[in-house]
Formats: sequence, C-alpha cells, structure tokens
Amino acid sequence: MPLMKVSVTLSLTQEKKDELIAGLGRSIGKIPGKAGFMLIVDLEHEKDMYIGDIKQENMVFIEVHYYSKAQHKAKKELTASAFEEVRKILGTSEDRMFLTIFEHSTWGGFGNFIDEFYMDE
Repeated sequence: MPLMKVSVTLSLTQEKKDELIAGLGRSIGKIPGKAGFMLIVDLEHEKDMYIGDIKQENMVFIEVHYYSKAQHKAKKELTASAFEEVRKILGTSEDRMFLTIFEHSTWGGFGNFIDEFYMDE
C-alpha cells in the first residue's frame, strides 16, 4: 500500500484530480512490487507554498512512502515518470516540481503490522 502525499498550488477540477491520481498510479509501478491499484493518494490542491518568502504559482511537491527498499534506478524512473505525468496533466515546469521518497522498514494495513527486522510469525 504505497502512499503519495501530493501538494499542488493550483485549483484542480475533479477531472484533473482523477487524471493526476491515475498518472501517479502509473508512476508508482516503477517500484518493483508496487502498483497503482493499491496506491493511497493524499491530495491537497489550492495550497499556499513558498520558496523563501516568495509565494509560488503552479508548484507541486510529492512525498512518496512505501514499505521496503528499491534500487536507485527504480527510484529515478519513478521520479522521472511522476514529473512527466505532472507536466503533462498540470503544465507544471520541472523547476516547480519536487519529490522525496521515504522507504520504511515498518508498515501497517488491513489490521496487520509488518517489520522487516522482526518477522515473528
């Protein structure tokens, strides 16, 4: 169950939200074992974002969270794919897109908890 927290300065229609979520779902598939149909998206639009004290227009920040570790190549492919989807759907330029990846050794879902260091079952 990967998670993407997406902050966008633009006001998005439901159609644009749906397009963006679908595009990010395609991007998460670049990480082995992850798929768009399991992606949780926390989407905030019309968000005020600043660089320094300058309010930004058409800026996007994406946090990607998932259980386990992926190879460097897969993370680069995910990043390139997500940026391309954002550019195509929202028209955001590359200098206004930012993404960070958090790889977790623990994760909970569906009433279960997993920890890669304590496999006690």
